[in-house]
Amino acid sequence: MKTRTILGLASTLVRGRKFKMMAVGLQLAYMGYRYFKDKKRKNQREAKTVG
Repeated sequence: MKTRTILGLASTLVRGRKFKMMAVGLQLAYMGYRYFKDKKRKNQREAKTVG
């Protein structure tokens, strides 16, 4: 299972509002981390092909 799916399931299973907000925050943080990691990898790949 992907980490994003696990975090989504966790946010639906918990009952407390604070825990749901925390799970959603973790999900957003993970998505941001993946975005910047993929963006950096793409830039490195383009630099290798140009240079």
